[in-house]
Amino acid sequence: MKRFYSWVLAGLLMAAPLSAVDFTFTAAPAVNISLQKEMPIGFSGFVQADLNLFNFMTFGLEANYTFFKPTGFIKPVQLYGGGLDFGLYFFPLSRIYTGIGGGFGANSGYVNVREANDVYNTYNPTGLYYRGYADLGFRFTPDFILTIHGGYLSYVKQNFSAFNNGFFGGIGIKINKSVGASQNRTKAVTVSLEQYGDIYPSFSRVYRDNECGMLTITNHESAEIRNVHIYFDADKYTSSVIECGTISRLNRNKSVEIPLFIDFSEDIMSFSENGLIPGNVTIEYQMLGQKRKVQQSVTLAVHNRNAFVWSDTAALSTFVSSETPEVQNFAKTVAGIARNQLATGMNRNLQFTAAMFLALRCAGITYSEDKLTPFTDYHLSDEEDSILYPLQTMECLSGDYDDFAILLMSCLESQGISCAYMTTPDDFIVFVDLALSASAVGNHFLDTESVFVDEDANTVYLPLAMSRFEGGFTQCRKHGSEVLKQIMNDEEGEYEFILLEDAWSVYKPVVFNVASQNLPVIDDSYIAYQLDTAIANYIMTDLNPIVERVKQTGDHNKIGVALVRAKRYKEAKAEFAKVNSVAAMNNIANIYTIEQDYDNAMKMYQKVLAQDPSNKNAQTGLDNLKNKLGL
Repeated sequence: MKRFYSWVLAGLLMAAPLSAVDFTFTAAPAVNISLQKEMPIGFSGFVQADLNLFNFMTFGLEANYTFFKPTGFIKPVQLYGGGLDFGLYFFPLSRIYTGIGGGFGANSGYVNVREANDVYNTYNPTGLYYRGYADLGFRFTPDFILTIHGGYLSYVKQNFSAFNNGFFGGIGIKINKSVGASQNRTKAVTVSLEQYGDIYPSFSRVYRDNECGMLTITNHESAEIRNVHIYFDADKYTSSVIECGTISRLNRNKSVEIPLFIDFSEDIMSFSENGLIPGNVTIEYQMLGQKRKVQQSVTLAVHNRNAFVWSDTAALSTFVSSETPEVQNFAKTVAGIARNQLATGMNRNLQFTAAMFLALRCAGITYSEDKLTPFTDYHLSDEEDSILYPLQTMECLSGDYDDFAILLMSCLESQGISCAYMTTPDDFIVFVDLALSASAVGNHFLDTESVFVDEDANTVYLPLAMSRFEGGFTQCRKHGSEVLKQIMNDEEGEYEFILLEDAWSVYKPVVFNVASQNLPVIDDSYIAYQLDTAIANYIMTDLNPIVERVKQTGDHNKIGVALVRAKRYKEAKAEFAKVNSVAAMNNIANIYTIEQDYDNAMKMYQKVLAQDPSNKNAQTGLDNLKNKLGL
């Protein structure tokens, strides 16, 4: 039997964690109420030496002793036993202990019985015992618990007939001790960090909502800890302290993994080279009702701010920023130039896009292939690329296809013009939302396949090929339409159309905003001249042929509208005059306003109102003219 106990104990020790072995020692005196009528109330005592397993189970050795003094007995009845015990326990509250268990083993005893002729004989009954019990206790310290306990105890003879059985109850103590505690025991709670990969500054706004590593929290306190809150910050590199997670309960010597979230600040964009940043993990928790806090430093590996891997093309959207002040100011200035030259009836977004594109060219920005990480090679590989932020391209006055695209889309988005993009094996295509319905494409483009029509969204996009950036807006637009046709006819190729607004919902844009004295200066008059040239080319290639096509319908109103769109105002007035309607008269008045012939415009509006006093269009046009002229 002793050998059996030794084997059991050795097996449990081997199963226990090597870093620390927890033991629980129990001493529990009790009052024993026997179910045998001849037995008075007696006394019992129990001692246990248990191995504490898994923070809810005990298994070990126990011994017991029971004492009775029956009436008429010269000497008391004494019973004792030893064996194995098994228990389960739980702390419903930090200081409240509950447990149940049982034990069994061999027993013996000392009984002095008076027989015939008043002769006393001594017997040593042997057999087995078994018991079951329950505990309720209060934990004063992690190592000391005072309990009240009760249960059932039965001594059985060798023939398994009951020798003595009954109920017991009393007060006991439990003392917890550890052997071989880990070397980290000097720290109450420890943290280790496993990064999924080095931090990409371009994704700095993504890490707030998407985990970038795993924190392993290990409890080395002398008891379980509760209401655990884990926070992370990295001093100036974070905008706020962010809570990474909570743990309701963490048992002693146990670990839990918590995902790492980081709210980076703009200072993360200062990394021009790969490097490291210090981070702080703060753990707040309660142990036995007392609040405690532990802080530990960790180190994060960080890529340089321009690093990017083309594993997901949509992720490039993080570089497109409409919030960079220098980009906003540049785009606002260009938009003002374009607004002064807007042609009525012609698509506004096309004109703004042409102006923005040409302004970048006029500012001196030129194509310069990245010799180390060329776009045409790296966007098709898993190797680390280097991407310029909009402000960097403006400072350097040069860039690769992707750099041009990022800067152009940033400028357009800052003025409320939505963009999308797509990569091909040897080009980068920017798609500009023309705010045009699918049904109106034929009124603005001779070749309806030269633009991308999203039928589901009823949206039309103008494709611009960045590989023709240096050739100007017209070449960029022409080649963009050619590439689009190739894509639409390619049944085997896979191309991803990425709308910035959709991509930004996952990959939030970051702002690279470092003060610079090298920003380009633009010449308003030169941009205006280049814009006139680009618009004239558009009129020649698309709008004039559309006018000729519309003339075939014989509809003077449609012809007039097409002529206005092509800036052929004199001919448009002649066509509207043939209609001889109030609507046509309003159109003529509007054309006079465009030509800045305000006298004739006012006369025409007044003529309309004379025929139709409630005509809102004429009244609004007249009021606007009066305000403009100060009348």
